[in-house]
Amino acid sequence: MITLRIRAVTYAFTFLLLSSSGSGLAQSNSGPSWFGMELPPGIGDPHSPSVDVTTARPGPVSIPRGEEQFIELEGAKLFTDVEQIISFSRHSRAEGNRVWGRITGFESAKQTLDWTAARFNEAGLVDVEVQEYPASADMWWPRDWEVKLLGNDSFGRGSRDIVLETSLPTGGSEIAGGKLTAPLILTGHISAGLAGLEVNGKIAVQRLTPLTGAYSERTATRERAQQLMRQGAVAVINVVEQTGNMHTRDFSRCNGPCFNIGTKDGEFLIAAIQQAEQAGLENELRMQLSLDAGMLTGLTGHNAMAIVPGRNGLQGENVIVNAHADGWYDAAGDNADGLAVLLAMARHFAGQENQPPRNIIFVASGGHHSTGLNGPANFVRMNPDILARTVLVLNLEHIAQFEIQSSDWSVGPKEQPMSFSITNSAPFLTELTRSGMNRYGFNLNPEFRTSAPGDLGGYRPLGLPMIQAIHSGPMYHASGDVLDTISKPGLERAARFFTFFVDAVARAEKSALAP
Repeated sequence: MITLRIRAVTYAFTFLLLSSSGSGLAQSNSGPSWFGMELPPGIGDPHSPSVDVTTARPGPVSIPRGEEQFIELEGAKLFTDVEQIISFSRHSRAEGNRVWGRITGFESAKQTLDWTAARFNEAGLVDVEVQEYPASADMWWPRDWEVKLLGNDSFGRGSRDIVLETSLPTGGSEIAGGKLTAPLILTGHISAGLAGLEVNGKIAVQRLTPLTGAYSERTATRERAQQLMRQGAVAVINVVEQTGNMHTRDFSRCNGPCFNIGTKDGEFLIAAIQQAEQAGLENELRMQLSLDAGMLTGLTGHNAMAIVPGRNGLQGENVIVNAHADGWYDAAGDNADGLAVLLAMARHFAGQENQPPRNIIFVASGGHHSTGLNGPANFVRMNPDILARTVLVLNLEHIAQFEIQSSDWSVGPKEQPMSFSITNSAPFLTELTRSGMNRYGFNLNPEFRTSAPGDLGGYRPLGLPMIQAIHSGPMYHASGDVLDTISKPGLERAARFFTFFVDAVARAEKSALAP
């Protein structure tokens, strides 16, 4: 209490001095910088996990008798491929790309697909090809940016500027002249209304709490940001409340400058605004945003494809197995794990003893994350002869990440549960899926869907049965989607399940696949 009284007297004395001098200067704060708050930690090592994976204890893989010799499907071998695929993303960052990853239209994605084609050749597949295609639209791209909270000794002596390192501009954002400075206002959670808030001329700060990844909050975040812009906000900051301090790539089309920031950066920003308001300094607290962004034109995308010939000959029917090769940041679970499983299956079926009756077409597709460069749509356009003889398409996407609980950020003993799609609900495919789940312990949600989000959209015009397991967990489109969040046993479970599934499909009567 004594300390509080002394501090109150000091502030009162300072206020009297300023008043008596006629000065219009803000109240001085001789205390510690930034109201005594702990400064944000920065981005740190974005290749390290944002959750504690040391407690993860995934169960062993169930290997049915007679399948021990399927060594191409072993988890350790797949994990090595995941690590190699991620290395193309890391090289992209080392080259200085602020938005790094295996991004279609950039060299990192082309390198990934060239490497994939080389693995197809090594495995003995035929008609190996990297197919190039032009973009159908220009792509918005941020080259450089900064989100800076401006320092002021009013917030404590030595309160320097704070750059929020996890900031990322959302798609379509632009700033006239490249820079703006404005005061801040807290607008609450994206679930809250905006009645009574005066945001005109201010940078609006809103919070979102993804429970199953950014995908689940996409519409609400975008629509509320658009509403804030309509009410006069000059920019919007999305505080993504997850864990650690990650980049998050999502929430485009805010209709104005819009930036995401990570959890720790967001906590500091919100606390700074609250402290400034309590001290009557809200008009002194300002943020400076800068952004250099524009449209990229003339981009090209690539798909890598190869064939395991069936016993019925290359002119026979086909089964397509697809996995997109591109991804934001390290993109371990979106989709290095899916691509690694695709390669394992290619090596397995290339063995003469595993040759199926139907041809299997393996497609490592591009453009899943790039405007105007959708890989599956271009594969369909460029390969009509192959598609005319195709009976089913299967997609591998987000299939072996640890189960991360967003409630307490613990890591469970299983892999992330996945939604499973059988677009035509064929009884044979449904029974086959349940048999594979029990056979290998593959963690699928018990109720199957007929909708098929993700990379299958480009194949939808074919009207074929489409199959997919997918999840959008807490690391979705975040820089925390790193190697250490991938389960080695989970990779093997996925590889064995899908190999079992495709082998049965490649042998089944066509009437069973599309009754």
